[in-house]
Amino acid sequence: MFKSDDFLTINWTDEFLKERIDLTRVWTTLDNGIEIHELQLNRIDEVMEMIKKYYIIEEPLMDRSQMFIDDKSVEEYLYLAQHWIMNTLSTIAVEQETGNIVGFLINKFNHAIDKNREFSKERIYEGKIWNELQTFKHYLTKRGNAFEHHNVQSVLEIYLWFVLPSYRNKGIGKELLRNVMLRQLPEYEWSNINVITGVFTSKVSQHIAESLGMETLYDFLYEEWILKNKVNDKHEEFFKKTTSNNYSAKVMSKFNTTSILTQLRESQSQEPRAERNE
Repeated sequence: MFKSDDFLTINWTDEFLKERIDLTRVWTTLDNGIEIHELQLNRIDEVMEMIKKYYIIEEPLMDRSQMFIDDKSVEEYLYLAQHWIMNTLSTIAVEQETGNIVGFLINKFNHAIDKNREFSKERIYEGKIWNELQTFKHYLTKRGNAFEHHNVQSVLEIYLWFVLPSYRNKGIGKELLRNVMLRQLPEYEWSNINVITGVFTSKVSQHIAESLGMETLYDFLYEEWILKNKVNDKHEEFFKKTTSNNYSAKVMSKFNTTSILTQLRESQSQEPRAERNE
């Protein structure tokens, strides 16, 4: 445990800083024993394994496009996912009893000029299906443009959001999103990044985002994304039909108007304080 005097920067030593960096930041603990942690470098491989084993199969865009059968698309996506994760402003849900990761939320700071390059129609990625998904996202984010809507140059964007099937309907997914909105993003108030945004691809994720105050900037039905078959010259739906109730993708966003000081006061009066455990 650290003494209060240790938090004065004049008392910080190299050993103290290293110890602080190595500790896990626990933002909050749910009543069901799930802790919301800051994602650290030593757990990235675990998250990547979950993405490979579960996420690319269950995520609605990837499920309906059947991206998981396109090896080049999968390889390219996993490469990009690791790059996004290295941004480190990401969160994991950890089962207190076992220490296992049961969910994650991967975020990335984006600037308007960089965003245009990432989803540019001219940028070519490995994998036919992944390229088409990027074209789809480019189409969505051009019409639901969070930068223009909020008149900002920088945003925090949600890239991956997932909870293991057996841990769903326990409030974990909502707490992951709530945590980044109410605790993590306000810490970057000094950098004038107040907007959180993302493409929400499932009915459940859209409902959670709406419940936390996010607004819809653009909504597009999957069945309306039509491609021309170069072999028979017929038009076909790109997104295959599934038994799920996920019918559309929504670009959603929220401008955080509450300052960090107000957030801290609210968290101190209503919730357990963020702590650091070994």
